[in-house]
Amino acid sequence: MKKSHFLKNTLLFSLATLISRVLGYVRDAVIAYIFGANALTDAFFVAWRIPNTLRQLVAEGSFNAAFIPIYTSLSRKNPLYAKEYASALFSYYTLVLSVLTAFVVVFSDFFVMIVAPGLVEKGTLDEASRLLKIVFPYIILVGWVSFFMALLNTRDRFFIPAVSPALLNLSFIFSAFLLSEKIGIYALAVGSLVGGFLQVLLQLPLLVKEKLLPSISFRFVPEIKETMKRLLPAFASFGVSQFAFVVDTVIASFLVGGAISYLYYANRIFQLPIGLFAVGLGNALLVSLSRHYADKNRQEFLKDLNNGIRFAIFVSLPATAGMVVLGKEILSVLLERGAFTEKDTVMTYTALLGYSIGLVAYAVSRPFKSGFFAKGDTKTPLYSTVAGLVVSIAAAVVMGFLLGLGIFGLALASSLGGFAGLLYLIFKGGFAVDGRQVLITFLKTAVATGVMAGVILALKSITVKDWVAVASGIPLGMFSFFLTAYLLKEEALLYLIKSLKKG
Repeated sequence: MKKSHFLKNTLLFSLATLISRVLGYVRDAVIAYIFGANALTDAFFVAWRIPNTLRQLVAEGSFNAAFIPIYTSLSRKNPLYAKEYASALFSYYTLVLSVLTAFVVVFSDFFVMIVAPGLVEKGTLDEASRLLKIVFPYIILVGWVSFFMALLNTRDRFFIPAVSPALLNLSFIFSAFLLSEKIGIYALAVGSLVGGFLQVLLQLPLLVKEKLLPSISFRFVPEIKETMKRLLPAFASFGVSQFAFVVDTVIASFLVGGAISYLYYANRIFQLPIGLFAVGLGNALLVSLSRHYADKNRQEFLKDLNNGIRFAIFVSLPATAGMVVLGKEILSVLLERGAFTEKDTVMTYTALLGYSIGLVAYAVSRPFKSGFFAKGDTKTPLYSTVAGLVVSIAAAVVMGFLLGLGIFGLALASSLGGFAGLLYLIFKGGFAVDGRQVLITFLKTAVATGVMAGVILALKSITVKDWVAVASGIPLGMFSFFLTAYLLKEEALLYLIKSLKKG
């Protein structure tokens, strides 16, 4: 492999996301400590889930997928016109988000009923509705953040946009500590809005420096219509895991109190490798592939796409094994204190096992989707989403109710939906994927992952304390994985080492 620009951007994104996610787990630990897992936290997580689902659909690739290829092409031809397009799109984008916010705030009871009808029996429907009225305006702020992120990514600025969620997590933490005694669970709602404002403010100086700050303009640029045509299916194509999680929430609302919270905490752990690597890989690849496509450089396009698939496998396999063999101990260290009990840890780990099975599918889907989006094809990813969503809904009903698998069944259903979507992308894609090299990477990575899992299990057999298992198991597991991959001369690792040496 020759040096590829997308890997450098992926690593920058991953570093920034690591900072944010570490603070995210501190945030979850604080919430678990102060509020525990109960019907009241279920009410907040339901309220937060609605704007946060839209946030994840927007911020984790869908807006970039519709905007970046068009903006990149226009910038190549006429930079001034590209800026006019960005300003007009930003203005209409803000208007749509504002109207949506007003609608949801007015009909908040209705939306809570759709997402979690079981809250009626638990008596927390009104609480969730009031919380939703407060937190939903966050969607406007995070919409701006995602728009600014897309603009900055086109200039290879990945670190600042990716690290901005750290400010949201800090806001949650301080709000929980400072306001929980006065306003209870509403402290988290306040924290969400303050965090949104801080995320916007962080990106403004860089936007000004790069001369990318959009102005208000309701001039209808023709390319806006094409963006809208791509944006709607792009939203859906990035939504398999999010839509599946909404289905899980609906079903979980009829299960034992705390079920929604267990799924939330498990999904947070599951989202770490996705947010840390897969999202960054997808965003960086989209920028790189869009440039290659605009320049009609098919060879570089396919090279980056194939390398992206291999790196997704190289990271997701050991991450999956890590969640399986060390997930319970990680949850215990992060959450098991205060109102969060050992039983809560076990239940959350049960959900984590179900989610972890689908990690490889979600990670590998990202490069494929970036390839389609770079070419302006948002329909194929949409159809893959539909296929995955149908499978996940059907599996959730069967496993959650008919088979009585509870929260494990709901999480596993989401994983099955992820694999269904990936298979659709593979068989309908038409990309010249180097199957032999991908298979070699998979086999070598699987061997290295097996060694890593063996080392961690051996360590757990002689370790009593969970924090010792986590503190020593993660670095020893990573060392054994990378050492084995290096001895096997896995090309993805060798290229990564070469890139780090060159800085």
